[in-house]
Amino acid sequence: MVFGIYCRKSVLSDKGESVENQTEMCRDYIFKKFGEEHEIKIYEDEGYSGKNTARPMFSRLTEDIKRKRVDTVVCYRLDRVSRNVSDFSALVELMNRSKVGFICIREEFDTTKPMGKAMMYIASVFSQLERETIGERVRDNMTMLARDGRWLGGNTPLGYEAVREPYISEDGRTKYRCRLRENNRLEDVRLIYELYGKYGCLSVTATELNRRGINTAKGGQFSPSAVRDILRNPVYCRADRAAFDYYGQKGVGIYGSISDRGIIAYNKDGDITAAVGTHAAAVSGADWTAVQRLLDENSGVKRSAVTGRALASGVIICGECGGKMYAVSRSGGRGFDYICKNKRMGSGCQCRNIRGDRADELIKKHLKEKEDIILMKREVRQSLEIIREKDKLIIKEKDATER
Repeated sequence: MVFGIYCRKSVLSDKGESVENQTEMCRDYIFKKFGEEHEIKIYEDEGYSGKNTARPMFSRLTEDIKRKRVDTVVCYRLDRVSRNVSDFSALVELMNRSKVGFICIREEFDTTKPMGKAMMYIASVFSQLERETIGERVRDNMTMLARDGRWLGGNTPLGYEAVREPYISEDGRTKYRCRLRENNRLEDVRLIYELYGKYGCLSVTATELNRRGINTAKGGQFSPSAVRDILRNPVYCRADRAAFDYYGQKGVGIYGSISDRGIIAYNKDGDITAAVGTHAAAVSGADWTAVQRLLDENSGVKRSAVTGRALASGVIICGECGGKMYAVSRSGGRGFDYICKNKRMGSGCQCRNIRGDRADELIKKHLKEKEDIILMKREVRQSLEIIREKDKLIIKEKDATER
């Protein structure tokens, strides 16, 4: 007879039931009940939660059950196998089809009898309930900490350092909480917002930062995604009226009062909690929310590396619908075109595309800078107003009051 011993230890558990102890208890049970002459296979998953079945040794066990390489599965306790009712039910059905027995040494279930199977299903329901209750308690606790403006951990944002502060709890004990404190790199963060505001392009902003020798918090070079993460992070946003209005429009309240401090946001399973922190903000709420809207606007347009050469992506205005036109690579990588965003998103605009290289040659005639792509892009955004009218580009300088 072949026994398969399955053991699991969750990284979130603080109980002392190590996989080694579970294995030994199951082995002793087999020896006492069935003798020592049987073959035993060990399946150990250490550091895996029971909320799902994405575990390497559990997968090997189920495969061995399908191939009938084991006759009986033995575990220390039911929740070591699964805390999810549907996952556990699927395992029981698999064992029934393969005629494989199942034993929990703490809850001696006999799956060959209807009552034993029913009791296992009931026990699995309570295992799932326990998991969900623990998860809810953890989320509630983290939410309360976030409301207090504490830093809840993770990678410390560029421009700040995490510091532990002692405080006296209600029961008179000394405890510690984590806060953010700004350092000398907060000016780099302000520069990132300034550059993106000028160029409206993540890749161009990253290129300019790397050209200036400005590194990420970990000392590496900036990528477009690293720039986007900083721009999206509300930790840099001042908790002023503009920020409160922005979050209010999204149905998210900010705990605390209007302040010149930054915002701490906690996102768990899509539920956002925001609170006024204790750290210095990098940019105003108006500037931060303007960047969020620009990011949202640009996210609907797919770009590739070749379009980084485009001078006026997002600057040209479609004369038919008023939407912005963005540089998009042609199929096969043969240059790029400026395409109306509304046309690309299927919103009804029929504006013809503009061949990118020809449009840029016309635009260059209105620029003082002719070589540096970064400076040319800046000049286009700051100085020119460009409208696509039928088959022509109307290019004119902005009034001084608009710059």
